[in-house]
This record gives sequence, C-alpha cells and structure tokens, in this order.
Amino acid sequence: MSELFLDATPRTELRKSAVRKMRREGRLPAIVYGLHDPITIQLDSLQAAKLVQLLHGGERMVTLRYSDGGAAQEKQVLLREVQATPTGNRLLHIDFQEINTEKTVHVTVELRPDGTATGVRLGGILQVVKHEIVVECLPTAIPEYISLDVSALEIGDSLHMKDIVFAEGISPVTDLDETVIVVSAPKVEEEVEEEEVEEGEEGVEEAAAEGEDAAEPESDQE
Repeated sequence: MSELFLDATPRTELRKSAVRKMRREGRLPAIVYGLHDPITIQLDSLQAAKLVQLLHGGERMVTLRYSDGGAAQEKQVLLREVQATPTGNRLLHIDFQEINTEKTVHVTVELRPDGTATGVRLGGILQVVKHEIVVECLPTAIPEYISLDVSALEIGDSLHMKDIVFAEGISPVTDLDETVIVVSAPKVEEEVEEEEVEEGEEGVEEAAAEGEDAAEPESDQE
C-alpha cells in the first residue's frame, strides 16, 4: 500500500471574507480533530482534490505534513468529511481526524469483485449487494480495497461476509451472514414469457368482444 501525503500550513484568519479569498487563491480550508486541540489549516486545492478523488469514498491513513514556519511536523490522519459544491466539481472544506497508529480504528473499505463468475458465463447476472464494508484494523494496515474472487460462483450462488478471507489484523464490523454478492438467473426469458402471456390474454379478450358484437341483435329502425 502506497503512503499518502498532504502538505498543510496554519490558518489563523477564520472570517468568511478571508476564507473566500483563500479559495480564490487556490487554497482549501480544513481542520484537524483528534489527539489534541483542533487546529485550523489550509491546503493546496489541487493536491487535496487529487487525494479525495484517489480515495473515492474509502478511508486511508494520510500523512499530513504540517509546517508553521518552523520545523515541519507530521500527523497521521484520516479524511472524515468532505464538503463540496452541489455539483461536486469544487471542494469547499475538509475535516481530518488525527489518529494513534498503535490503536485500531473503524474504517470504510471498498469491495471489488475479481474474475468472471461461472454463472455469468452461462448467462447469469452478477449483482453486488454491498460495495463497501466497515472493518477494524490498525491505521497502518488499512487496505486500499478488498478483492473478492467470484470466479466459482454459479447461478443462484451468493457470497456472504463469512466467506471473505481477510488479511491478518483486519476484521469485519458487520453481520457475518450479510450477503455481499449474488449471481442471479437471467431475466430476459421471464420478460418474454410475460409479454407472450399478456398478448395471449389480449387476443382472448378481443375474440370475446367480437363474439359479443356478433351475438347482439340489430335494433329495429322506424
């Protein structure tokens, strides 16, 4: 797992006008919570955006290189909350949590199916029920993602939490009976059959209607 770094400098001016100016100049306001008192910082907007995109909703330990004019300090943090514009094309603020690398944390990790299921080769559909899970581990052992081998799954088979093999030191914080992936039967044939039934019912109704019309006597005309 590659180590992630982010550069930061102090932020002392907290007024809204100062924050707006900061953003215009390509800097992003942020705050670090955790082991000590919160500290307000500023980041390079482009560097922060690349990091957020790389994590893609998951959580990884980030080394925050913090410099206040003296010797640079390093803080190990987790990215906890990202505020962005409604369209998501520009970051507005980031919250970090400082962590103790010797204590376990709960983090969200992406699940990635690996391989092609046997059932899919036979026309089945692979359905991912859970795209991410919460695990407990040391911050230094947070995986980038968890790979799930689905090649042996046939139509009708399911993969549950208890079937996942986790690396040493990583344990799930989830019900082990929870379903993660399902290979279901194709639905095309069922839809075709339903359409044929509906068409058949319409034909019967039309024939009945024609029979009723034929049987109805013509009214006398004066």
